[in-house]
Amino acid sequence: MRSFAGRDILSLKDFERDEYFRVFEACDELAPIPKSRKNVDLCKDKTLVTAFYQPSTRTRLATESAMHRLGGHVTGFADPKMTRAGDFYQESIKDTVHMLEYYGDVIAMRHFQQGAPAEAASFSSVPIINCGDGWGEHPTQILTDLYTLKNELGKLDGIRVMCVGDMRMRTMHSIGYASTQFDMTLDLVFPPDMGPTSDWRSSSPRRAAASTSGSPSRSASTRLTPA
Repeated sequence: MRSFAGRDILSLKDFERDEYFRVFEACDELAPIPKSRKNVDLCKDKTLVTAFYQPSTRTRLATESAMHRLGGHVTGFADPKMTRAGDFYQESIKDTVHMLEYYGDVIAMRHFQQGAPAEAASFSSVPIINCGDGWGEHPTQILTDLYTLKNELGKLDGIRVMCVGDMRMRTMHSIGYASTQFDMTLDLVFPPDMGPTSDWRSSSPRRAAASTSGSPSRSASTRLTPA
């Protein structure tokens, strides 16, 4: 299993099965901290920079709260219009990231442009966490969703998940990629004009099912149901 030290979290496409369970183990270890409404000093020497180019309530506050609970520090912006990265100045991602990397130890980014966090990572000397990029992915939300499913159902293999709505959304992409690492069935229900993109169809459960056919303990399947 690859180390998470200094690693970007940009997509669930390249997450391996063991890595999901390592994240879940870390969640179990840290869960008592917020449950007891206490702060610790685990990250007392670290600073999180939040760069949110799109509105967010749960993702931004959950990310910032987690850093505070671990004794770390938080700086950043939630409204790009109040920065040089906003509508008037349109500072490039490269220039913004080269500045932000000196203000903290990790950057959590949400952006309206698909692929923006990956672009930021190519210029950054500190890890980038993708907190949602346009129509791309939302890996942090799906990691949380899978952790919840595991705790509530006791497993991720052998379960069936119904996804209802717009399959072009970033969360749907991430859960599709994640499902390839488990014996999980996704039932997709969507309006005719909101079906999965061709890229998603070619690179998630269907392809994974074929590529893991020799390993019956881990395969994903997808059922497509236009509403």
